[in-house]
This record gives sequence, structure tokens and C-alpha cells, in this order.
Amino acid sequence: MQKNSFNPVSWYKYMQKNKPITYDPAFTTIFGSEGAWQIFPHAAIQDVLVNHQIFSSEVMPKTDDNPYSRAMTVTDNPRHKQLRSLVSNFFTIKSIVKLEKKIRKIANDLLAAKLEDESMECVQDFATLLPIQVIAEMLGVPYSDRDQFKKWSIAFFNDPSESEEGAMSYFQSQNEMMQYFLLLIEERQKEPQDDLISQLLTSEVDGKRLSTDDLLGFCILLLLAGNETTTNLIGSAMLTFIEHPEVQEHLSMNFNDIPKAIEEVMRYRSPVQSTYRIAKEDTDFQGHSIKKGDLVVVWLGAANHDESVFPRSEQFDINRNNHSQMAFGYGIHHCLGAPLARLETKIAFETVFGQCKNIRLEENANLSIRQSHLVYALNDLPITFEKR
Repeated sequence: MQKNSFNPVSWYKYMQKNKPITYDPAFTTIFGSEGAWQIFPHAAIQDVLVNHQIFSSEVMPKTDDNPYSRAMTVTDNPRHKQLRSLVSNFFTIKSIVKLEKKIRKIANDLLAAKLEDESMECVQDFATLLPIQVIAEMLGVPYSDRDQFKKWSIAFFNDPSESEEGAMSYFQSQNEMMQYFLLLIEERQKEPQDDLISQLLTSEVDGKRLSTDDLLGFCILLLLAGNETTTNLIGSAMLTFIEHPEVQEHLSMNFNDIPKAIEEVMRYRSPVQSTYRIAKEDTDFQGHSIKKGDLVVVWLGAANHDESVFPRSEQFDINRNNHSQMAFGYGIHHCLGAPLARLETKIAFETVFGQCKNIRLEENANLSIRQSHLVYALNDLPITFEKR
């Protein structure tokens, strides 16, 4: 049984029932590695993500053409903790709230450009542009380069089979980002600005300045993760609220319920569907012999539809207890940007519901998602609405 690309839930449930932990020799990672253990139950995924002694985050080859391999998301402690501490202050709830006024203005400006038309391509005109503009300002990169950022994001997260170049498209995007940020780092060394890159240039770990490779890993991580996850979350939320017009109407009159509705979207259509680990030693994991060097894929999207944790998981319920959902990961690698993604999405829908009603799909819309096992990302979402 194969995964349905648009709705993977039935596949997740089949695998949880019949092959909850299984080895797939044909599985191919974004960087070209083949063969992986695949894990679907919620409890087993938690066990993998907290067991750093056996399951390492350092899954990528550390090569010159793969600067992302030095990013904190693919680094183990103690180095992970050191790198994370350098940027954690920028992503605390206290720091993120300071961005609220700016985010609200961006959201209003984007919607204003389409309000009179009473229609828009939600992914391209809104869901993509909002987080890219926010993270561009934080990093100090030109918003005018947004099309290039999106191109890199697609090449980074898509399955290799979706490109003629295969995994080489991943490394090509890495090389292009590396050249882009090397020039930007050089500029900031000469003329520091009030941005995150300038501050990282003066940061130290154990009394030593960050290496160029460390800086590049940070920049690539923040640019990609800073926009991709939020774009996917906004798009999925819009689609879900269209599918449930009663929820849409309720939220338009009860803004205080928007955060818990977003939390349920994160579970229902997880913006990140899977993540990788690699075995550091031979281990018996719940009756399965995993060898040192074996890749492990944990399906966060499946964990969020595990019936033992989320009864009636295929039902969208904004009043559900979602404390155990893992849309942003689990453990020490829980997504640092989660508060920012939540705030941007909350503001996005306060803006939309405050000015629009009766939001629906454009007639004859034929939706599709990007072919990626890492993310759930709509390619397009043409919508119509009425001005309030």
C-alpha cells in the first residue's frame, strides 16, 4: 500500500496497524541516501526522538557542498545546545511578541492588494509572502529575492524523484545558498546592520567565534525553516477552514479560538510530516534489529493521527486536547521557531477573518501538493471570498 500524496492519513493508519516499524530499502532521502527504517506509532516516535545516545541527529554527510549539515537541527549535544543558545533569545515568546505590529502590517498589506478582487491565489499571494518577508527582515536579506528563496525551499524539501537532477538538485540549491550568504556575510563584516546575521558574526561558542560553515548552516536553516513551515501551516489552515465552513464562521466571530484551531490544524495536517535520525550503534528497538548506520524516519504526521493518542483523529475538532501533538517535533530538537510560526498564522487569520467572509475554493479548483515526504505543502490554493 502506497501513500496517497494528497491525504496520507489512510496510509498512516494502514502502516500503524500492519507495519508500525518497518524497513524500506527503496526509501530515498533528500540528499540521496537509500534505505531506511520507518516508524509510525506515537510512542515509538517519542522514544526515538528522546534517545540521543542511540539515535543521532547527525544524519547528513558533513561535506563542503552541504553547509546545512552543520546546522543545529542536524547536530547532537553538546554542540547542538551551544548553537541553539546563540539564537534562542530571538525566538522566545517575549521576543516574538515584539514583531506583532510588523507582522500585522505585512498581513494587512498583502490582503489589501487582493481585497477588491474578492479572490486570490492564497499560497502564492499570501501564505508564501507573509513568512518570507518576516524572516527576510530578521536575517537582513532583501525581500526582493523572495522568488529565489522559494526556489531553494522547493529544491531542499522535495523528494529527489521529483527533479530530473535527483538528489543533485538538493546540493545545487545548497551551493547557490552558500554563495548567496557568503557575499552577505562579507558585506556584514564590513558594515554590520541591525539584523541576525550581523549579531551571529560576533557570537562565540566556548570563547571562539563561529566558523564560516557554522554561519552558513545557521543562515540556511533560518531562511528555509523560517518560511517553509509557516507557509505550509497557513495554506493548510485555509484549506481546512474552507472544508469546515462552520468552523470558519465560528472563528470569524471568536478570534480567541483561533490559536486552538491552528493547533488542531498542526495535528490534522502537520506542516512537517517526517524527520530523520541515524543509529549510532546496533540496537534492538521494540523487537527490530537496527544496525549502526541505519537511517530512521519518524513520521510526525502519523504520530498526530495515532488513534491511541488522538481518538477519531480524522475528525477536525478545535476543542481537542492537543498537548501531545508533534507537528514541531519533540525533545531537544523541538522547533525553535514554533512560537513565531504560531504568531504569524494567528495574525494571518485574524486579518483574513476580520475583512473577509464566505471563503471558499475557486470553482473547478484542482488542488495538488508538493511531492515531499518531509512537508505537507499545497502547490496552490485559489480562493474567493466576500468583503465584510
